Amino acid sequence: MSAKPYAVILAGGGGTRLWPLSSPERPKPFIPLVDGNTLLAATIDRLLPLIPLEDIYVLAAAPQAALVRESLPSLPEGQIILEPIARNTGPAVALAAERIDRPFDAPMLVLPADHAVLDADAWRNALAAAIAITEREPEALVTLGVTPTRAATGFGYIVADGERVTRFTEKPDAATAAQLIAAGARWNAGTFVWRRAALQHALQRLAPEVRAGLASYETIRPAPIDTLLMEPAAAAGLVRTLPLDCGWSDVGNWRELRAYLVANGAADANGRITITTPSGKEVIMDATGAAEIRSGGSVIRMNLVEMSDAEIRTAAAAERS
Repeated sequence: MSAKPYAVILAGGGGTRLWPLSSPERPKPFIPLVDGNTLLAATIDRLLPLIPLEDIYVLAAAPQAALVRESLPSLPEGQIILEPIARNTGPAVALAAERIDRPFDAPMLVLPADHAVLDADAWRNALAAAIAITEREPEALVTLGVTPTRAATGFGYIVADGERVTRFTEKPDAATAAQLIAAGARWNAGTFVWRRAALQHALQRLAPEVRAGLASYETIRPAPIDTLLMEPAAAAGLVRTLPLDCGWSDVGNWRELRAYLVANGAADANGRITITTPSGKEVIMDATGAAEIRSGGSVIRMNLVEMSDAEIRTAAAAERS
Protein backbone atom coordinates (compact mmCIF):
# COMPACT_ATOMS: atom_id res chain seq x y z
CA MET A 1 0.00 0.00 0.00
CA SER A 2 1.42 3.38 -0.99
CA ALA A 3 1.41 6.54 1.12
CA LYS A 4 -1.62 8.83 1.41
CA PRO A 5 -2.59 10.53 -1.86
CA TYR A 6 -2.41 14.29 -2.18
CA ALA A 7 -3.77 16.74 -4.72
CA VAL A 8 -2.31 19.72 -6.55
CA ILE A 9 -4.85 22.15 -8.00
CA LEU A 10 -3.49 24.17 -10.92
CA ALA A 11 -4.88 27.70 -10.57
CA GLY A 12 -2.37 29.67 -12.64
CA GLY A 13 -2.84 31.14 -16.07
CA GLY A 14 -4.94 34.01 -17.35
CA GLY A 15 -7.31 34.44 -20.24
CA THR A 16 -10.25 36.60 -21.21
CA ARG A 17 -12.59 34.06 -22.88
CA LEU A 18 -15.21 34.79 -20.22
CA TRP A 19 -14.94 38.57 -20.54
CA PRO A 20 -16.37 40.71 -19.02
CA LEU A 21 -16.14 38.41 -15.98
CA SER A 22 -12.59 37.13 -16.41
CA SER A 23 -9.52 39.28 -16.91
CA PRO A 24 -5.74 38.93 -16.53
CA GLU A 25 -6.16 40.39 -13.03
CA ARG A 26 -8.96 37.95 -12.09
CA PRO A 27 -8.77 34.77 -14.20
CA LYS A 28 -11.57 32.23 -14.51
CA PRO A 29 -10.78 30.15 -11.37
CA PHE A 30 -11.33 33.20 -9.16
CA ILE A 31 -14.70 34.48 -10.46
CA PRO A 32 -17.51 34.13 -7.89
CA LEU A 33 -20.28 32.26 -9.70
CA VAL A 34 -22.76 30.02 -7.84
CA ASP A 35 -23.65 31.30 -4.34
CA GLY A 36 -20.50 33.42 -4.41
CA ASN A 37 -18.35 30.30 -4.80
CA THR A 38 -15.46 30.35 -7.27
CA LEU A 39 -14.62 27.45 -9.56
CA LEU A 40 -11.46 26.94 -7.49
CA ALA A 41 -13.46 26.67 -4.26
CA ALA A 42 -15.96 24.36 -5.96
CA THR A 43 -13.10 22.09 -7.07
CA ILE A 44 -11.81 21.85 -3.49
CA ASP A 45 -15.31 21.15 -2.12
CA ARG A 46 -15.82 18.41 -4.71
CA LEU A 47 -12.49 16.82 -3.82
CA LEU A 48 -12.83 16.84 -0.02
CA PRO A 49 -14.70 13.53 0.37
CA LEU A 50 -11.71 11.85 -1.31
CA ILE A 51 -8.75 13.97 -0.20
CA PRO A 52 -8.78 15.91 3.12
CA LEU A 53 -7.91 19.61 3.10
CA GLU A 54 -4.57 18.94 4.80
CA ASP A 55 -3.51 17.01 1.68
CA ILE A 56 -4.63 19.59 -0.91
CA TYR A 57 -2.27 22.16 -2.41
CA VAL A 58 -2.97 25.02 -4.80
CA LEU A 59 -0.38 26.13 -7.34
CA ALA A 60 -0.83 29.62 -8.76
CA ALA A 61 1.16 32.45 -10.27
CA ALA A 62 2.74 34.76 -7.71
CA PRO A 63 0.48 37.74 -8.60
CA GLN A 64 -2.57 35.56 -7.85
CA ALA A 65 -1.64 34.77 -4.24
CA ALA A 66 -4.21 37.18 -2.82
CA LEU A 67 -6.93 35.71 -5.05
CA VAL A 68 -6.18 32.20 -3.77
CA ARG A 69 -6.43 33.40 -0.16
CA GLU A 70 -9.66 35.28 -0.91
CA SER A 71 -11.19 32.20 -2.55
CA LEU A 72 -9.90 29.68 0.03
CA PRO A 73 -9.56 31.43 3.40
CA SER A 74 -9.33 28.09 5.26
CA LEU A 75 -6.39 26.77 3.20
CA PRO A 76 -3.16 26.95 5.23
CA GLU A 77 -0.53 29.30 3.84
CA GLY A 78 1.97 26.46 3.51
CA GLN A 79 -0.33 24.71 1.04
CA ILE A 80 -0.19 27.55 -1.49
CA ILE A 81 2.66 27.05 -3.98
CA LEU A 82 3.52 30.11 -6.05
CA GLU A 83 5.16 30.03 -9.46
CA PRO A 84 7.77 32.81 -9.51
CA ILE A 85 7.00 33.37 -13.20
CA ALA A 86 4.41 31.74 -15.46
CA ARG A 87 5.87 28.79 -17.38
CA ASN A 88 2.70 26.84 -18.30
CA THR A 89 1.54 23.57 -16.80
CA GLY A 90 4.59 21.41 -17.56
CA PRO A 91 7.15 23.27 -15.44
CA ALA A 92 4.41 24.11 -12.91
CA VAL A 93 3.69 20.43 -12.26
CA ALA A 94 7.42 19.70 -12.00
CA LEU A 95 7.78 22.56 -9.51
CA ALA A 96 4.93 21.22 -7.37
CA ALA A 97 6.45 17.73 -7.30
CA GLU A 98 9.77 19.21 -6.19
CA ARG A 99 8.45 21.71 -3.64
CA ILE A 100 5.79 19.64 -1.88
CA ASP A 101 7.50 17.30 0.56
CA ARG A 102 5.50 14.09 0.34
CA PRO A 103 6.62 10.44 0.26
CA PHE A 104 7.89 9.40 -3.15
CA ASP A 105 5.34 6.57 -3.36
CA ALA A 106 2.42 8.92 -2.62
CA PRO A 107 -0.16 9.21 -5.43
CA MET A 108 -0.22 12.80 -6.69
CA LEU A 109 -3.45 14.07 -8.25
CA VAL A 110 -3.12 17.04 -10.62
CA LEU A 111 -6.39 18.85 -11.32
CA PRO A 112 -7.45 22.03 -13.11
CA ALA A 113 -8.96 24.67 -10.83
CA ASP A 114 -11.50 25.94 -13.33
CA HIS A 115 -13.41 22.93 -14.64
CA ALA A 116 -16.92 21.87 -13.63
CA VAL A 117 -18.70 18.55 -13.25
CA LEU A 118 -22.34 17.66 -12.68
CA ASP A 119 -21.76 14.25 -11.04
CA ALA A 120 -19.20 14.69 -8.27
CA ASP A 121 -19.47 11.05 -7.15
CA ALA A 122 -18.56 9.79 -10.63
CA TRP A 123 -15.66 12.26 -10.75
CA ARG A 124 -14.27 11.05 -7.42
CA ASN A 125 -14.78 7.40 -8.39
CA ALA A 126 -12.71 7.96 -11.54
CA LEU A 127 -9.93 9.54 -9.48
CA ALA A 128 -10.02 6.63 -7.02
CA ALA A 129 -9.78 4.16 -9.92
CA ALA A 130 -6.79 6.08 -11.28
CA ILE A 131 -5.11 5.89 -7.87
CA ALA A 132 -5.67 2.12 -7.97
CA ILE A 133 -3.80 1.91 -11.29
CA THR A 134 -0.76 3.55 -9.66
CA GLU A 135 -0.92 0.90 -6.93
CA ARG A 136 -0.51 -1.94 -9.39
CA GLU A 137 1.68 -0.02 -11.88
CA PRO A 138 3.93 2.27 -9.82
CA GLU A 139 5.55 3.89 -12.89
CA ALA A 140 2.25 4.61 -14.67
CA LEU A 141 1.14 8.14 -15.55
CA VAL A 142 -2.67 8.12 -15.59
CA THR A 143 -4.83 10.62 -17.47
CA LEU A 144 -8.61 10.78 -17.39
CA GLY A 145 -10.52 11.09 -20.66
CA VAL A 146 -14.02 12.46 -21.25
CA THR A 147 -16.33 10.76 -23.75
CA PRO A 148 -16.87 13.43 -26.45
CA THR A 149 -20.29 14.88 -27.12
CA ARG A 150 -19.26 16.67 -30.32
CA ALA A 151 -16.32 16.99 -32.71
CA ALA A 152 -14.72 19.80 -30.72
CA THR A 153 -11.60 21.38 -32.17
CA GLY A 154 -10.53 23.16 -28.98
CA PHE A 155 -9.64 20.04 -26.97
CA GLY A 156 -6.86 17.50 -27.15
CA TYR A 157 -7.80 13.85 -27.78
CA ILE A 158 -6.54 10.68 -26.10
CA VAL A 159 -6.10 7.65 -28.36
CA ALA A 160 -5.83 4.39 -26.43
CA ASP A 161 -5.72 0.63 -26.75
CA GLY A 162 -7.66 -0.41 -23.67
CA GLU A 163 -6.06 1.43 -20.76
CA ARG A 164 -2.78 2.01 -22.57
CA VAL A 165 -2.52 5.40 -24.28
CA THR A 166 -0.89 5.16 -27.68
CA ARG A 167 -0.87 8.84 -28.60
CA PHE A 168 -2.38 12.27 -28.02
CA THR A 169 -3.76 14.50 -30.78
CA GLU A 170 -3.84 18.17 -29.86
CA LYS A 171 -6.75 20.34 -31.08
CA PRO A 172 -7.50 18.67 -34.45
CA ASP A 173 -9.67 20.12 -37.20
CA ALA A 174 -13.34 19.11 -37.23
CA ALA A 175 -12.94 16.28 -39.74
CA THR A 176 -10.04 14.74 -37.83
CA ALA A 177 -11.92 15.15 -34.55
CA ALA A 178 -14.88 13.24 -36.00
CA GLN A 179 -12.55 10.44 -37.12
CA LEU A 180 -10.94 10.28 -33.68
CA ILE A 181 -14.32 10.08 -31.97
CA ALA A 182 -15.43 7.30 -34.33
CA ALA A 183 -12.29 5.40 -33.33
CA GLY A 184 -13.09 5.77 -29.62
CA ALA A 185 -10.80 8.66 -28.67
CA ARG A 186 -11.65 10.75 -25.63
CA TRP A 187 -11.15 14.39 -24.75
CA ASN A 188 -8.12 15.15 -22.62
CA ALA A 189 -9.53 16.64 -19.40
CA GLY A 190 -6.16 17.77 -18.05
CA THR A 191 -6.66 15.56 -15.00
CA PHE A 192 -3.75 13.31 -14.00
CA VAL A 193 -2.77 10.82 -11.31
CA TRP A 194 0.70 9.38 -10.73
CA ARG A 195 3.08 8.60 -7.93
CA ARG A 196 5.41 11.46 -7.09
CA ALA A 197 8.39 9.25 -7.90
CA ALA A 198 6.88 8.14 -11.23
CA LEU A 199 6.44 11.76 -12.31
CA GLN A 200 9.97 12.70 -11.33
CA HIS A 201 11.45 9.62 -13.00
CA ALA A 202 9.54 10.39 -16.20
CA LEU A 203 10.65 14.03 -16.15
CA GLN A 204 14.26 13.00 -15.61
CA ARG A 205 14.05 10.59 -18.53
CA LEU A 206 11.95 12.63 -20.99
CA ALA A 207 12.38 16.28 -19.96
CA PRO A 208 15.63 16.45 -17.97
CA GLU A 209 16.14 20.12 -18.76
CA VAL A 210 13.02 20.99 -16.75
CA ARG A 211 14.07 19.12 -13.62
CA ALA A 212 17.55 20.57 -13.91
CA GLY A 213 16.17 24.09 -14.34
CA LEU A 214 13.85 24.24 -11.34
CA ALA A 215 16.43 26.09 -9.26
CA SER A 216 16.49 28.87 -11.88
CA TYR A 217 12.83 28.68 -12.84
CA GLU A 218 12.76 31.75 -15.07
CA THR A 219 15.19 30.06 -17.48
CA ILE A 220 12.83 27.14 -18.21
CA ARG A 221 11.04 27.17 -21.55
CA PRO A 222 7.23 27.38 -21.10
CA ALA A 223 5.40 24.21 -22.15
CA PRO A 224 2.11 22.47 -21.33
CA ILE A 225 2.37 19.16 -19.50
CA ASP A 226 0.76 17.44 -22.50
CA THR A 227 3.56 18.20 -24.96
CA LEU A 228 6.36 18.36 -22.41
CA LEU A 229 5.72 14.98 -20.82
CA MET A 230 2.53 13.13 -21.71
CA GLU A 231 3.12 12.80 -25.46
CA PRO A 232 6.66 11.38 -25.15
CA ALA A 233 5.56 9.28 -22.16
CA ALA A 234 2.78 7.74 -24.26
CA ALA A 235 5.33 6.88 -26.94
CA ALA A 236 7.40 5.23 -24.20
CA GLY A 237 4.42 3.14 -23.05
CA LEU A 238 4.06 4.84 -19.66
CA VAL A 239 0.59 6.41 -19.94
CA ARG A 240 -2.70 4.81 -18.91
CA THR A 241 -6.21 6.21 -19.20
CA LEU A 242 -9.66 5.75 -17.70
CA PRO A 243 -12.99 7.28 -18.71
CA LEU A 244 -14.23 10.37 -16.90
CA ASP A 245 -17.97 10.50 -17.51
CA CYS A 246 -19.34 12.94 -14.97
CA GLY A 247 -20.98 15.80 -16.85
CA TRP A 248 -17.60 17.48 -17.33
CA SER A 249 -17.08 20.95 -18.77
CA ASP A 250 -14.01 23.13 -19.02
CA VAL A 251 -16.34 26.17 -18.76
CA GLY A 252 -14.27 27.60 -21.59
CA ASN A 253 -16.82 29.90 -23.18
CA TRP A 254 -20.08 31.67 -22.40
CA ARG A 255 -22.26 28.85 -23.76
CA GLU A 256 -20.65 26.38 -21.35
CA LEU A 257 -20.67 28.87 -18.48
CA ARG A 258 -24.37 29.52 -18.97
CA ALA A 259 -25.09 25.76 -19.00
CA TYR A 260 -23.06 25.35 -15.78
CA LEU A 261 -24.96 28.15 -14.05
CA VAL A 262 -28.35 26.84 -15.15
CA ALA A 263 -27.46 23.33 -13.95
CA ASN A 264 -26.56 24.79 -10.56
CA GLY A 265 -29.83 26.69 -10.16
CA ALA A 266 -28.50 30.17 -10.86
CA ALA A 267 -31.20 31.09 -13.41
CA ASP A 268 -34.57 32.57 -12.51
CA ALA A 269 -37.92 31.26 -13.78
CA ASN A 270 -37.40 33.07 -17.09
CA GLY A 271 -33.91 31.65 -17.61
CA ARG A 272 -32.25 34.94 -16.73
CA ILE A 273 -28.87 34.91 -14.99
CA THR A 274 -27.30 37.80 -13.08
CA ILE A 275 -23.62 37.79 -12.13
CA THR A 276 -21.92 40.58 -10.19
CA THR A 277 -18.13 40.72 -10.12
CA PRO A 278 -16.08 41.84 -7.08
CA SER A 279 -15.35 45.09 -8.96
CA GLY A 280 -19.09 45.82 -9.21
CA LYS A 281 -19.56 44.99 -12.88
CA GLU A 282 -22.90 43.29 -13.53
CA VAL A 283 -23.80 40.87 -16.33
CA ILE A 284 -27.49 40.13 -16.88
CA MET A 285 -28.08 37.41 -19.48
CA ASP A 286 -31.40 36.14 -20.81
CA ALA A 287 -32.20 32.61 -21.97
CA THR A 288 -30.86 33.28 -25.48
CA GLY A 289 -27.46 34.52 -24.31
CA ALA A 290 -28.25 38.18 -24.96
CA ALA A 291 -26.63 40.17 -22.18
CA GLU A 292 -26.51 43.60 -20.63
CA ILE A 293 -23.13 44.50 -19.20
CA ARG A 294 -23.47 47.27 -16.61
CA SER A 295 -20.49 49.11 -15.20
CA GLY A 296 -20.18 52.58 -13.73
CA GLY A 297 -23.46 53.79 -15.18
CA SER A 298 -22.77 52.52 -18.71
CA VAL A 299 -24.65 49.66 -20.36
CA ILE A 300 -23.34 47.50 -23.22
CA ARG A 301 -25.63 45.01 -24.98
CA MET A 302 -24.34 41.97 -26.85
CA ASN A 303 -25.01 38.25 -27.22
CA LEU A 304 -22.07 36.72 -25.38
CA VAL A 305 -23.10 33.13 -26.20
CA GLU A 306 -23.00 33.77 -29.95
CA MET A 307 -19.67 35.64 -29.94
CA SER A 308 -16.53 33.81 -31.05
CA ASP A 309 -13.41 33.61 -28.89
CA ALA A 310 -11.78 36.16 -31.19
CA GLU A 311 -14.70 38.57 -30.79
CA ILE A 312 -14.57 38.18 -27.01
CA ARG A 313 -10.82 38.88 -27.00
CA THR A 314 -11.35 41.96 -29.18
CA ALA A 315 -14.02 43.30 -26.83
CA ALA A 316 -11.79 42.67 -23.81
CA ALA A 317 -8.86 44.44 -25.47
CA ALA A 318 -11.06 47.40 -26.40
CA GLU A 319 -12.20 47.78 -22.80
CA ARG A 320 -8.61 47.78 -21.54
CA SER A 321 -7.31 50.23 -24.15
